[in-house]
Amino acid sequence: MQIQSVYDISNMGTEFIPINNSFPPFLTLQAKSFIRCGIQCNIRIDCRAFDFDVDSQQCRLWNADLTTGTISLSSSKPRSSVGSVKLSPSIYANSHNQSCDKCFQSRYEICNMNSSTCQCPSNTFWNGLVCQSQLFQNQICAQADACRPDLNLTCQPSCDFTYRCSILPAIGIGQTVAGYCNNTSGNATILNGPWGMYVSPVDGTLYVADEYNQSFLAFSPFSRKERILLSSGLSQPMDIFVDNSNTIYMTDRQLNGGTLLVQQKGTIVKSFPASGYSTSSCLLNGLYQAYGVAVDRSGNIFVASWTCSAVVKLAPNATNVTVVAGKMGTSGSTNNQLSNPRFVHLDEDRGVFYVSDSANHRIQKFIIGGNGTGTTVAGGNGAGTGLNQLYSPAGLCITRDGQTIYVSDRNNNRVMKWTIGANAGSLVAGDINGASGYSDRLLNGLGDVALDPSETYLYVADEDNHRIQRFRLQ
Repeated sequence: MQIQSVYDISNMGTEFIPINNSFPPFLTLQAKSFIRCGIQCNIRIDCRAFDFDVDSQQCRLWNADLTTGTISLSSSKPRSSVGSVKLSPSIYANSHNQSCDKCFQSRYEICNMNSSTCQCPSNTFWNGLVCQSQLFQNQICAQADACRPDLNLTCQPSCDFTYRCSILPAIGIGQTVAGYCNNTSGNATILNGPWGMYVSPVDGTLYVADEYNQSFLAFSPFSRKERILLSSGLSQPMDIFVDNSNTIYMTDRQLNGGTLLVQQKGTIVKSFPASGYSTSSCLLNGLYQAYGVAVDRSGNIFVASWTCSAVVKLAPNATNVTVVAGKMGTSGSTNNQLSNPRFVHLDEDRGVFYVSDSANHRIQKFIIGGNGTGTTVAGGNGAGTGLNQLYSPAGLCITRDGQTIYVSDRNNNRVMKWTIGANAGSLVAGDINGASGYSDRLLNGLGDVALDPSETYLYVADEDNHRIQRFRLQ
């Protein structure tokens, strides 16, 4: 359809209709018919645009900002006009999220019966200023409700470094949310060996420890553009954790022999061991080969020490750590020993924490404040590709109900799901037999894993493919 002109009809209401349906004599038949078409759009809350064709006298109303399709036109008289409803923040200033009396008989918002407040009507979403029409297939989006749910569209990451409206991927199909899709490593602004990872349960922000680029990064929801948290003075970033006050905890495995950095509002406020102090042995006043990190609600910091085969706890303002799992400096495979632990995950609601005991090819569960005796909840049957086996596990995370654990089975290039108490797991992502690759179904050398706030998606640090993959769980 050829658009010859666009008219603003936002101020046209029923009061605009002349007495006896007559119009001023200077208006042409085309203008009169166009106005009638505009009036019909204005009195319908779901109409956002309309088009009128002079030749066919056809008026069409649309519930989106743009019209689609065509009107059959005569080659000698290709005359059609398009009008749209004008939207501005001032229209919504005194109604959005207000009580329902503020939008009574409004064409812009409706009363939401659940909240008893004025909200956007169907097929629209609140973009922070106005109720914008929801988007169609392949249009760029930036928030969860931006796409047409009636067309089964959701806001999904795409390989052109945008988020676009598309249909949900199938189970087992990975989507790249950070880095390139095709196994390409990058410079300081593109991932190169992502390892540790954290997804905020508050707002869904993705935090990444990018090992080979020696940087810590953050990705806002629905954004493929990174924000650099720290990129100078680092040696080997390993893991990252963010608490509810937005304090950021970062471990560097090689810096001063192993260091924990605490950042608030872009400033490093604490270093353990203290800045300038270096350690090269399994002492309680340092963090030799610091690896995974997690922090409890009281501010106690749990760190896995790779070489020391132990998990230690650093209490607030403490100058020494205490061992909470494993034997400091001694590896082993008994229920009170660890061998090269990587990541630690806290489940305070049930009073336990979990450790990926990589060289023992198992996941161990410990009681917080207990005697250091662990219970195997996944693996523990030697290295292998069987459903009851793991091969050098790395990242792990637990569902909110404490019943399911997800494990990145690093050397098997797969992610496994275990129900607590089960004798075997099931495949979530990657190849069941451990094959590596960089297609959207395959993985290569895994780091950490994390659940999104809704537990709809599992994020996977696909380290050797230099990307973060996201897999749908439900």
